[in-house]
Amino acid sequence: MRRLLPCWLLLLFAWPVAARDYINIDEPGFRPYPLAVPDCKDLTGQNSGPQAALCTEVLRNDLEIAGMFKILDPRSYIADPRKEGLSGASINFADWSNVGAAGLVKVGIAKVGEDVKLEGHLFDVASGQDLVPKKPMTLSGPEKKLRHMVHALADAIVEYYTGTRGIFFTQIVFAKRTGNEAKSICLMDFDGANERCVVQNGAINLLPSWSYDGSGIYYSSYLHGGPHLYLLELASGKITSISRETGLNTGAAPSPDGKLVAATLSRDENSEIYLMNPDGSGKRRLTRDWGADTTPSWSPDGKRIAFVSDRAGSPQIYVMNADGGGVRRLTFQGNYNTTPSWSPRGDWILFTARDERRVFDIFKVNPDKGEIVRLTQDQGDNEQPCFSPDGSHVVFSSTRSGESKLYLMNADGTNQRLISRGKGEYSTPRFSPWFDNPR
Repeated sequence: MRRLLPCWLLLLFAWPVAARDYINIDEPGFRPYPLAVPDCKDLTGQNSGPQAALCTEVLRNDLEIAGMFKILDPRSYIADPRKEGLSGASINFADWSNVGAAGLVKVGIAKVGEDVKLEGHLFDVASGQDLVPKKPMTLSGPEKKLRHMVHALADAIVEYYTGTRGIFFTQIVFAKRTGNEAKSICLMDFDGANERCVVQNGAINLLPSWSYDGSGIYYSSYLHGGPHLYLLELASGKITSISRETGLNTGAAPSPDGKLVAATLSRDENSEIYLMNPDGSGKRRLTRDWGADTTPSWSPDGKRIAFVSDRAGSPQIYVMNADGGGVRRLTFQGNYNTTPSWSPRGDWILFTARDERRVFDIFKVNPDKGEIVRLTQDQGDNEQPCFSPDGSHVVFSSTRSGESKLYLMNADGTNQRLISRGKGEYSTPRFSPWFDNPR
């Protein structure tokens, strides 16, 4: 869902991005770019200390999550923060070069009444050049939007170095169990902040997925028997019944253009993949096999669907055309492969596999060549992966710390980190599309 940019983002995203050699995390031999991020500087002394601390925490965390930077340890910094300001003339770049920095981010914050103002600069340490000399990164807005403003700074920094925006204006939907048999459908920001539950009805609610434009959430619920499929409209809170056929109604997966929804139904006494309109009408069966066919995932061009089937004796990943034809088995290693998630770039399909030790881990397979890459190992059970909307990151659930929690990693399996912050068991996370104006 495309929204107008709020006024405090207009200055930032008006920057021209000049032609340059961009960082490419997918290149062989990639090494993270060394970046120094000193504390956000209080520009006024008017009680901006807490805001400056939050600015620093969020900015460093964002740039660490981005995956292409090596954020240098602040304890190694030798520059005197009392003497250095935000302008290049006030900075001793030799001090930053000596600690190994290639880039330097300088951010100042001022509290002005109920609002805060951020001013950011991005410097090349070797040359001392302000990389955006015509206009500093300047944003202002209500204090409650401080996290969003810092995300915008991080987004601009990532876009400068890579040519593409980061994941900082995305959200994650998931199912969560806390203390009893009920499961709620909940949301959080990409970094685990602002967690809140949007479906809490005392029943088991599971397998959430975003509508194609991010305006709603499909999920399955046992509230009235079921499981039945529902759609929650986030803006209004309205819940609509989408499919209440006999048996299973699960795993809703909207097509990239939003015109169709694939789902698993067992109305014919066997789990099959169906297509339907977004409101549940016009159901059409795609698979016709004695095995159970489940968990559809669309290719980004909308021409193919990955799914799970045990038609060969064990759950494996298959691919078919969007009309149900051209069925092809994709995985042959292992005897339990599930939960496919297609990359937005179309080059990989994530899946969960149980290995010879009966431990679940995350793999990815190239849908054309069949090449398989393992992404997790020796850290509990790791399941239910999903790509970010740019394909650069993967969110997944893991039991490595005991209860099932949510983790984030780069698409190559590096930079794994815990993002869920609350108590309870988290499962089946799904990234949203980008939001221009985060709720």
